[in-house]
Order: sequence, then structure tokens, then C-alpha cells
Amino acid sequence: MVQIKVEKAKIDQKQTPLLVIGVFENEQDFQQSKELDPSVLAYIKETLDNKEFRGTFGSNILVYTLGKGPMKKIILLGLGKREKFSDELARVCAGKAALKARELGAREFSILQFSNLDEGLVEAMTEGMALALYSFAKYKASKESTKIEDITILINSDSPRFQSVAEKAAFVIESVNFARDLSNMPPNDCPPAYLASAALSLASDYGMKVRVIERYEMENMGMGGVIAVGKGSYNPPKMIILEYNGAGDGQKPYLLVGKAVTFDTGGISIKPGDKMDEMKFDKCGGCNVLALMRAVASMKLAVNVVGIVPSVENMPSGTSYRPGDIVKMYNGKTVEVLNTDAEGRMILADALAYGIATYSPKAVVDMATLTGAAIIALGSNVAALVGNNKQLTDRIRRLAEKTGEKMWDLPLYDEFHEQIKSTYADIKNIGGRPGGAITAAAFLSNFVNSTPWVHMDIAGTAWTQDGTFEKSYNPKGATGFGIRTLVKMLMEDEKQPAS
Repeated sequence: MVQIKVEKAKIDQKQTPLLVIGVFENEQDFQQSKELDPSVLAYIKETLDNKEFRGTFGSNILVYTLGKGPMKKIILLGLGKREKFSDELARVCAGKAALKARELGAREFSILQFSNLDEGLVEAMTEGMALALYSFAKYKASKESTKIEDITILINSDSPRFQSVAEKAAFVIESVNFARDLSNMPPNDCPPAYLASAALSLASDYGMKVRVIERYEMENMGMGGVIAVGKGSYNPPKMIILEYNGAGDGQKPYLLVGKAVTFDTGGISIKPGDKMDEMKFDKCGGCNVLALMRAVASMKLAVNVVGIVPSVENMPSGTSYRPGDIVKMYNGKTVEVLNTDAEGRMILADALAYGIATYSPKAVVDMATLTGAAIIALGSNVAALVGNNKQLTDRIRRLAEKTGEKMWDLPLYDEFHEQIKSTYADIKNIGGRPGGAITAAAFLSNFVNSTPWVHMDIAGTAWTQDGTFEKSYNPKGATGFGIRTLVKMLMEDEKQPAS
């Protein structure tokens, strides 16, 4: 991954092949402008005066210094209107700068702080650049010819404090890109066993406890949901558990649960063929949970966290579960199966019930590409939150505003529980089209009891798809959505435990 450092330095002291300067719309003054060579500064001001470059958001123009100063070229980058500028826009602009630098063939470059210096700005700029430069080239014969190796953020204040911010951000970025790598992998190379091996490697590398529960053990334990969904595939299901103990045995852990359907055909209720290839991304929730465990362990956070990833492949075959089946779940409840494509909630339910019974967590968050209904309700750029604890939901939404990972909570009224009542079993696995994202959460609520719990439906945000708003730091494919927000929650918990 690219190395990003933060340095207090004047422009005329920093040797760099390329310098990026952010300019607000219709403004001529910018950070440290007086440190430029007078002739270069005069040319830039003339460019701004003539409206050749206005500083509109995301625009850029290349300026050659012709040996006047320690940099060879300057990119003027439009930051848009000052009054609208935010950390999220800084993240996007920094990503655009990195992509432009790569396009120009730079192996290193420097970039001025965009606006008034604070930790949020440095974090956002670091994230934007490093996340934008991600690429998934594992299966390409020809690799990128130009790879940016070093970036320096030039600031006008003491650097050690802000260098620490960039270093912490790097741990999170590495984990986001780890999740992207796993999520982007094709189903022929990433069955449940591959995710289990990835978890074993994480445990070895970062000193975590790991357990992989195999199919026959799950059968003996009564995990009927996971077994039912997984039995149609040649690739057996796995229940993957990672434990990180950073706060000692006296502290209750957070429980993170992630859906990992390594490929989802829909089973007997088979999906249409159009875009079925995207169903390799049905494992994104589980990949994100593995990445979250990597992040907290690499950062050595003083919290306890358990990550559980139920992983299956949902295939149609002579051994598949069927519409009309009644399945007994880990907590003893029975589920009438009306649609085998509502499989994610089946495997999450067992994982939630097992995790709560085993670890007595202080709070639970599950992440899942669960319903197309969430996309219908909120589009492809906002994740749905549904939970039983307003304080926890509000906390996640507040942190999501800082990370730019947009989320919105949906209500879990009693009426939605009525929709999933079954004639023949305790509950059924679909509640009809109305409120489909919420009825899926209502189903899951049967397996969390009174434990504070939030369900995060990332069906629209886990990868770039129809309707996805283009962001420089989200290249095509898996996004790792939600990881940065939940890491912030866990970092915050070192000081303020969740209720």
C-alpha cells in the first residue's frame, strides 16, 4: 500500500516531482501560496483571473514550473465552494488528486492541506488517496505500469500529532482493502473454506483466537439455518469465529456478525440470470467482519470483540432446501421456508443466537447484503439500519456522518413482526414485498432477545452497482462499506462504553 506521511514544510523547501494545491471556487488565495516562486505564483493568479480555472469541485489544471522551485509540476485541484467543504469532500478531492497523479505517471507526490488543519481533515485526505489507489489486479496478466509509492501531506503545523492520525488511518485503510480483496474474489476461488483459511491466517498474524465450526458439528449443535442453506452445495458451510481480547476478561465484548454467502444463485427459488455474476458480492458482510477483526487487532484497541461469519454457498441441487420446508434454528425456533433466496437471514439467525448465548456481548452489529428492498427504499448509496436500541443506532449514524458512509434507520414497529408470522411454524422467512428490508430485520430480531442490536443492510452499498454515486475513493467493485464507521465506534468505546 502507498505510504503517506505528514510533514511540516514550506513549499520552497520540499523537493517533489509533483505538488497538488487545492483551490476553492472563485478564490485566488490558497494554503502557503506565498511560498511559491513569484513567477509561478503570478502565472497561477493569471490563470485564476482569466477564469481558465475556476476551482469548481473536482476540476484540475496542470501547471509546469519550468525549473522555478523544487517541484516540476503543479496540479491545481478544485475544492468547490468553501462554505460547502467538508471532510467527505476532502476525501473525494484527495482521491481525485491521487488518481490524477497516477495518470501523470508519478511515483510520488506532495499535497498541501486543503483547509484549516484538524485531525478529521488529515484522516480524510489520507483515506481518500490510499483508498482511491486500490486496484484488484489478481487475475490480470498485465499489472499497472505506474504505482504511486509515497505521498506527503504538507501542513503548516507541528507534524507528529497529525502523522499519528495518518498512521492510524493506514491500519483501517489496509483492512478496508483486505475486505475489498476478499469480496472481489470470484466464487470458483472463494468458497466458504477459503474464507475460513483467511480467518486462520488472520488469527496467526494478529494473535487472535479462531474457531471454524464444520458442517457435522453444526448439525449436532442444532444450527439448522446454516445447514439448510449450505446443504445444496458441494462446498460445505463453515461457521467462522474470531476473538480479539484487548480489554481483558472482565469486559463484555462487542459481537460483529457478517453474512458470507460466497455465491448466491437463490437456490431452488433461483434468481434471474441478469447480473447474477454480482452475487459473488453476497459475501461482503462477512468479508467486512474479517477485515474489522484485522483492524482492531492491528491497532491493538483496548476493547474485546468477537467476529462471527456464517459462510455458505446457496446452490440448487437435489440436496437443496425447498420452499415449504420447516427448519429448526439454533435457539429452538422453527422457520417455514417460503423462498430459498431469503437465505442470508437464515444463516445470520443461527450466528446471532449462538454468539449471544456464548459470549453475552454488550452490543451486536450485523452486516449483510440482505435485501433488494433496502435498495428500493434508500437507493444504492445509503445503507439501512434497523435495530432494537436507539442509542446504539444513533451512535452509528453519528459516526457514519464523519466517515461519509451514509446510513439511515428504518422503524421496527410491531406490525412488521405480524408479517412474518407463520401458519405452520413460529415464523416464516419472508414477509411479502411491503417493507421487505424491515421484515428481514424483524426476522433477525427473533434471535437477539434484548441484547442491544443493530442490523446494517448493505445490499446497495457493498459494491459499485446501478445507481452508485461515483466517488474517487471507491474503485469499481467491492467498497468495504461500513468498516471505517464501525472501527470508529470501537475506537470510541475505549473511552465511552456503549449502553
